[in-house]
Amino acid sequence: MAEETAKPSRVKALAEKFTKGDKSGEPAPKWVGYVALLTGILAGLAGFLTVRATTLTNNAIYESNQAILAQAQSSDSWNEYQADSIKARIIETQLAANPGLDAQSRATLESQEKDFRDRQPKIQTDAQNFAKERDAHLAQGKGLLATRDLISYADLATQLAIALASVAAMVRVRRAFDAAILIGVIGIVIAAYALGRQYLAVGLM
Repeated sequence: MAEETAKPSRVKALAEKFTKGDKSGEPAPKWVGYVALLTGILAGLAGFLTVRATTLTNNAIYESNQAILAQAQSSDSWNEYQADSIKARIIETQLAANPGLDAQSRATLESQEKDFRDRQPKIQTDAQNFAKERDAHLAQGKGLLATRDLISYADLATQLAIALASVAAMVRVRRAFDAAILIGVIGIVIAAYALGRQYLAVGLM
């Protein structure tokens, strides 16, 4: 029964510390002095991560726009290729259906048909290159968004660590401060992995 009475009183004391601060006049534990340093470092990291996440989002949007442009160029090239193929086929049909054409008319039609056919390989290559460019932009944008997501997780971890460290200083609970350090380190590790992954991918391109 005594234990049940003691537990609520501890919770009440902790709540009073949180709302009113520590007014006991006792000197603060040594680790409290490191709270400001930890929160300062994490706040700087959180600011950097926020800016970086925004930059990655903008870059991903740019890559998406470039992919759309490349897709349009590829479609235009394929349309031109098909149009030339149809024109050449029409001329071939005319030549086959009119064996009695005079030499000059036949030579003109054959020249036009040859011109359409000669243009097709280059147009086909351009269409394929635009399609590859589209795929490259899509892959790059997907990678940027994946990195952005990791950066967001790291930012969340640092923000949580800052909040936890602040609470630890107010209620003077060392375990909360240790947890803040651990969560902050996790955020730093995630951020380092995400940035390293991005720069490695850029280096391999």
